[in-house]
Amino acid sequence: MNHTGTVYLSRTPPQATKAACGVFQLELLVYDRLGTHHVEPWRVTWSGQNAQRFWDDYKSELTPGRALVVSLERARIHSLVCRPPRTEMLANVLSCALVPARSKEAACA
Repeated sequence: MNHTGTVYLSRTPPQATKAACGVFQLELLVYDRLGTHHVEPWRVTWSGQNAQRFWDDYKSELTPGRALVVSLERARIHSLVCRPPRTEMLANVLSCALVPARSKEAACA
């Protein structure tokens, strides 16, 4: 299953690591806000040179609540072993871009 849309970074900081094969890997915990009281957690993984470039260019801007436009593939649900039971969506990132921050003038209008 594929997913394209706007998601929001959680309070959990992004994790930049190397995969077992040595490729750069970026893991983000994001939320898809489906409605006022309906939010889905997504754990998305992005690997490769584009992920490395995105991390190098924007790591200081990846703050909680920051909006991202993403294209995801291989979306699947994962049940967490906790009380109460929870689930999160897992997916691989095809592309990711920051949504420009709103200007203060637009926010006041």
